[in-house]
Amino acid sequence: MPVQGLPQGSSVPLHPASLIMIWLAFALCIPWLRTADLAVMAALFSIPLLIRRSPEFLKLLRRTRWLMISLVLVYAFATPGAAALPLLGAYGPSREGLLSGGLQALRLVALLAGLAVLLAAMPRNRILAGLYFLFRPLARAGVDVDRAAARIWLTLHYAEQTKPGRSGEWRTYLRSAFEGGDDARQTIRLEVGRLFWPDYLILLCAVLALAFLLLRGGA
Repeated sequence: MPVQGLPQGSSVPLHPASLIMIWLAFALCIPWLRTADLAVMAALFSIPLLIRRSPEFLKLLRRTRWLMISLVLVYAFATPGAAALPLLGAYGPSREGLLSGGLQALRLVALLAGLAVLLAAMPRNRILAGLYFLFRPLARAGVDVDRAAARIWLTLHYAEQTKPGRSGEWRTYLRSAFEGGDDARQTIRLEVGRLFWPDYLILLCAVLALAFLLLRGGA
């Protein structure tokens, strides 16, 4: 499945690679943010998504609900501290553990909310164009960027088409597509383009904002 890059249209205000890099920077900074700043950011991202009943955000929450519950329980029962339920004594959760587990769950919610905003802001082809732009320098190291982009496109395509309760079906479609078939003969056309001054400006603002939050958290 060949991937063809096209020049980016001028109607798009920001390059998708810029938005992806901002989300990656945010994801890397999440563990170092203060609890208050993290809570505010999680609320700013999550509440509008919940009000709009964003399918991307609800799907991410549904798929990670057991991970969040596990995080809270593991920290609650493995972290020493004052008993949250005195009747259970040493066999009960600790207050410090519940707070630590809740903090980890809050970090995950903030991360997923940011990802949901990213997914809602860009269609699949634009996300792939951004990833292709970021991966393109790896071609000098011998990485087949076109093939990697085709695999990502097919994975997203079949994952969207798979019905709930049949999560393994997309793997069968993906395998058959690379072994040969109609999808293997398709051509993916991406508007790769390049970065312009609005991209550099928003990236600079994002770096400065994250640096401020990190310095504030370390103070």
